[in-house]
Amino acid sequence: MDVDLKPIRTKKIYEEIVEQIKELITDGQLKPGDKLPSERTLVESFRVSRASIREALSALEMMGMVEVKTGEGTFIRQIKSDLLVAPLVWALSIDKGSVIELLEVRNMLEVQMVGFAAERATMEEIGELGTILNNMGGDHAKPEIMSESADINFHYKIALASHNNIVIRLMDTIMDNVHQMMRISRSKLYEDPKTVGMIYSEHVNIFEAIKSKDVVNAQKWMLRHLQTVERELFH
Repeated sequence: MDVDLKPIRTKKIYEEIVEQIKELITDGQLKPGDKLPSERTLVESFRVSRASIREALSALEMMGMVEVKTGEGTFIRQIKSDLLVAPLVWALSIDKGSVIELLEVRNMLEVQMVGFAAERATMEEIGELGTILNNMGGDHAKPEIMSESADINFHYKIALASHNNIVIRLMDTIMDNVHQMMRISRSKLYEDPKTVGMIYSEHVNIFEAIKSKDVVNAQKWMLRHLQTVERELFH
């Protein structure tokens, strides 16, 4: 392998090794399937200890960037979207942040997401959204029977209809965190028939925009809906 490896001159030695190898992958000098040099060669090239090399390779393996095959060596992995989003999903599961911060991220994600859904949703997915909408309120005269689970299913189905795997993974994590942190306040949201009716109407408007492939109105109604929920929860 003819690549440019630089001697390590910092205290966090293994992190510097990781960064150099990541740069080589990004630059295309290391490609999926390429085999890294042996431990001994890496030690000599980087001018570091064997322990530092092993720590760096372990970190790269945890990131999903390399694969260690016993008896064969260490190979560069094919980077998939799941591997790119996994660290963020993990970070959200560890450090959930405040409710306000989560809602702000959710607003950014869902407004863009519903635009993708309006462009990409299949007829089958639109039909499934319609079914979920019916489960929320039966007919428009009885919105009070809308359940929290149907509400969550509606938003998650929109995520699926975006046909973006990273959006789906992020939505899954954010919705789970929001649900856990706001369980009590969200349950109160569904006790007021007037509020439930308003939320139901907004869902109908979102659905109709997706059905009509109207990106602008889908995003407009999603933003208005999320603002309604936030206002009712905190004011």
